[in-house]
Amino acid sequence: MSNYIQNIIEGDHLSFEIVFKLWHRKVYAYFFKKTACENQAEELTQLAFIKLWRFKHTLSEDFPLDVQLFKIAKSTLLDYFKKIANDNRNLQIYHRDLLETSTAESKLYEAKQELDIVLSCLPPTRKQVFVLNRLHGYSYKEIAEKLSISPRTVEKHISLATKQLSGYAGIAYFFILLGFLK
Repeated sequence: MSNYIQNIIEGDHLSFEIVFKLWHRKVYAYFFKKTACENQAEELTQLAFIKLWRFKHTLSEDFPLDVQLFKIAKSTLLDYFKKIANDNRNLQIYHRDLLETSTAESKLYEAKQELDIVLSCLPPTRKQVFVLNRLHGYSYKEIAEKLSISPRTVEKHISLATKQLSGYAGIAYFFILLGFLK
C-alpha cells in the first residue's frame, strides 16, 4: 500500500484508480451507515475520493492508506453534517422572517383598508388636504399652493377633519397609523 501512497502523491492516476476500486465499497458502506441514504452515501464517497486526490500532497507513508482515507471520509461526513445544520438554521431563519414579513404586510394592508374607510367619510377637498398634510408631510403653505387655496383654508380643513375623525373609536390607533404610514 505504501507504493500506492507514493504513486498517488506523485500524481499517478492508475494507482489512484486502483485505490478507488479497492476502497470504494468500504467508504460507501461507512457513509451509508452514517446517513442511511444511498444517494448521499454515493455523493459523500465521491467527495472523499476527490479530497484524497486534491490533497494527495498531504498523504504520509507513515500511516496506512486506509487510515488516511477514512480520516478524509470522517472529515467529509462532519462537513456534510455541519452543512445540513447550517442549511436548517438558515431555513428556519428564512421561514421566521417570511412569517414576520407576511404578518406585517397583512397588518399594514388591513390598516390601509381601515384608513381608506375612515377617510372616505371626509368631503373630497378636506380629505385631499388631510392626506397631503398627515400622510405625505406637506406643509400648509405647500398644500395651499398646490390646491390654489389660502393657507388659512388649509388650516381650517385640517381642523375640521381632525374634529370629524375624532368621533371614531379607533382615532388613537388612526393617528398612530398615520405616523406608521409616513
